[in-house]
Amino acid sequence: MDEKQELLEIYKLHAELADSISRQRGTANRFYMLVLSGLVVLFSAFLQRKNGVPLGWLMVGFGLFSMLLASAWYIVIRSYRQLNSGKFKALHELEEKLRYPFFKREWDLLAEGREQKIYWRLTVVEIFVPIIFFVCFAGVLVIGIYLLVTGG
Repeated sequence: MDEKQELLEIYKLHAELADSISRQRGTANRFYMLVLSGLVVLFSAFLQRKNGVPLGWLMVGFGLFSMLLASAWYIVIRSYRQLNSGKFKALHELEEKLRYPFFKREWDLLAEGREQKIYWRLTVVEIFVPIIFFVCFAGVLVIGIYLLVTGG
């Protein structure tokens, strides 16, 4: 196998690995969305039954646990973004040795994600979801603490 063919095979493998990371990222997002949505349903069920657990403690527990999960999700998204950034930098380096730099050209056409009217980076959009969950459950936590302090 000559050097150009070997380079092309490495390029194909690396592009496939970058795609695989994107699929894993989607799976992780579905997992966290499912777990946090399930916690919302479980919290609602507990609110309806109460089962003798003081409401304040229930809210503090769900709030803290859910905030931790939302934080973990945020960190996972950032990690995938960093991993993909590294993979695409490596792909761009490989493309310098190929006839047509497909990924580099695509990124140039998207203004490298700097102009939102041309392209919104997926990570910027997807990172809002764990932040929204975090803020909502922080509200639950604050209300729970208020209920514990006031005895309400």
